[in-house]
Amino acid sequence: MSPAGHSTHLLLTTNPGLESIVADEFRQRCADAKLPAPQVELRPFGFGGQVIVHTADGGAETALQLRSIHHVLHLLYRFDLSDESEAVEVFADSATAEEDIGGDGATPPVTAPCPEVARIYRVLRQRGVPELDAATTFRVTTKRSGTHPFTSMDVQRFAGGALLARHGCTVDLENYDVDVRTDVIDRTCIVGIQLSRQPLSKRISRSLRPVAALKANVAYALLHLAGISDETTSLLDPFCGSGTILLEAADLHPHLRLFGSDYNAATLAGTRSNIANAGHDTRVALCCCDARRMAAVYGRCFDAIVTNPPFGIRHGHRIDFDSFYHRLLEQAAQLLRPRGRLALLSWKRGVIDRVNRRQGLFRRLQARVVETGGIYPRIYILERNPE
Repeated sequence: MSPAGHSTHLLLTTNPGLESIVADEFRQRCADAKLPAPQVELRPFGFGGQVIVHTADGGAETALQLRSIHHVLHLLYRFDLSDESEAVEVFADSATAEEDIGGDGATPPVTAPCPEVARIYRVLRQRGVPELDAATTFRVTTKRSGTHPFTSMDVQRFAGGALLARHGCTVDLENYDVDVRTDVIDRTCIVGIQLSRQPLSKRISRSLRPVAALKANVAYALLHLAGISDETTSLLDPFCGSGTILLEAADLHPHLRLFGSDYNAATLAGTRSNIANAGHDTRVALCCCDARRMAAVYGRCFDAIVTNPPFGIRHGHRIDFDSFYHRLLEQAAQLLRPRGRLALLSWKRGVIDRVNRRQGLFRRLQARVVETGGIYPRIYILERNPE
């Protein structure tokens, strides 16, 4: 990936709000792999959902094992879109070197829609991508953040044309050897190689695929923030949906006794199928029940309840959320051992705090906003007050 003794610069993508969790996981995995402690930058370009790590050889392979992220990019260089005099910043491990192509060699063969896209063409035509020297096929993908006088398709078209002119590889959107990411964040263009072909957060195979299924990396974040460890013996998800939290917990903690429930029998049948397909059917006990009455169903105490209750986006007109969370916290407190933890996502940010102050059943340890599915719920970590 990089010359011996050089560091590798990686960009890790995740949900905005989970950056510190990504950093914690990567540091821990580097320590487990006996790699030097990495340097970490959270939100390096001012936008959420991004973490840059400067790591030793072997760091890329370690990053591809992370459970808190979507993609891993090997960073090559970045440059300002609007300033021709601004130098291109090349990351230390990149072997790219500017080539003097002279004359009109860096002029797009087709008129660019704006000067910014023309600059993207010129820089990529001059700098190139070292990995394409040994490749047969490639594709260009683009993520944009901010307002621009061009589209992502414009970037892909002209970046692809520049690399085609320089390296002579064939463009293949499906069967590609190298995926060149050319991202635009405000006035900055970032060029790198996407190392993960599929999102690492889509690791769960589902026969039941709800419209708003929780991403596996968000489930990991809930479990991480809840402090699930080798000392945790039992966990309940009373809104188990398609089973994402239970499946993530089963993969991470082989010793854990897992319980899940849902009020919808058809949903629960799909959950059971998902869990069986993953080979965890003997480890997870499922039942059909209303979470507002779950204390009457479970005659035991749990170490943790980790769950994703309904947000009310589609059913808000039918839910009295004050009453809903009153019952949920009350039931959870009955089922949790003293100092047991409740981790949940909530779109109704003020309601949980108001209900909890009124009841006095839990101590709030943490609340953080996270983007998921285009909305911004808050992850709550609550600890049951001791009797």
